[in-house]
This record gives sequence, C-alpha cells and structure tokens, in this order.
Amino acid sequence: MGPHHFQAVDPWKFEDRVFKHRNLPHLEVPEATYFVTFRCCSKIALPPQARDLVMEAIRACDRTSIDLDAAVVMPNHAHAIFRLIDTCKLNQVLQRIRGRSARQINQVLKTAGSVWMDESFDHIIRHEADLQEKIEYIRQNPVKRGLESRSDDYRWLFVRNSMG
Repeated sequence: MGPHHFQAVDPWKFEDRVFKHRNLPHLEVPEATYFVTFRCCSKIALPPQARDLVMEAIRACDRTSIDLDAAVVMPNHAHAIFRLIDTCKLNQVLQRIRGRSARQINQVLKTAGSVWMDESFDHIIRHEADLQEKIEYIRQNPVKRGLESRSDDYRWLFVRNSMG
C-alpha cells in the first residue's frame, strides 16, 4: 500500500470523529492530516544529540503508523505534519514518539524525569493552502529562531519532496 496523500477534510462532517478534551481540544478524524506540536518541559533545551533522537523517533513512525509530510525538531519543541495509517490513533503515535525519544534522551543526557509537557497541540489541516502554509512554517521555523540562515542547512528538518 502506497503513501496516503493529503485530502481536504471538514472534521465536523464525520460521524465517527473522536473528540477528546483535556486542556486543549483534540479531534480525530479518518483520513485527516494533522499539524502537531509538542513542547519540552520548561527548563529543558534539547542539545543536538537529543534532537537527533527526536527526529529518529518521528521518522521511525513514517510508513508504519503515519505518513509524514514534514517535521522539525527545535531546541524546545517539535512540529510534525502527517496522516495516520490504518487503525493507528493520534494519541498512540504521539505517545510512541514522545515516550521513545524521552527514554533515549534521558539515557544520553544521564538525566531522569519528564522531557515533554503532558499535552500536545494538534490541528486538522482542512485545505491545500493550509497544508502549504504549515509546511512553510515548519521549514522557516529554524530561520525565524535564528538557528540557521537557510532552512536547508538545519539538520533537524524533514520535508517530503514529492507532495503529489
């Protein structure tokens, strides 16, 4: 089965949407493309080695539980754009990425405790223009933060080449 491609989705039209509420609303819809952000706990800044681990954890899910369009790992947060594959659930995918990277980061940095804040932010991308805008946001994030002068030089940036 090849990669799932972006489809415009109105999440409110789905009978089988799942709505979860903690501090932020979380909406899960079949075929949806998500823009997800997860942040480090307040005092944590991810050194290069830790950012490698986060990107590896995100990429490890690509083609197994998600179809990844783009991702960036910043010193204190990460963004990703993807679709869920088959019966995978958004919270399971995020737990897998965050759990795996947190364990590895604690091993590498010889620290213990939480790396990620409990809750992530997720947004369903509703149309192609929104998708392109979010991909560009991810691409420009390291430049806006002054980490690189060109986004292509930033090591912790992934953008799928063929979006078609």
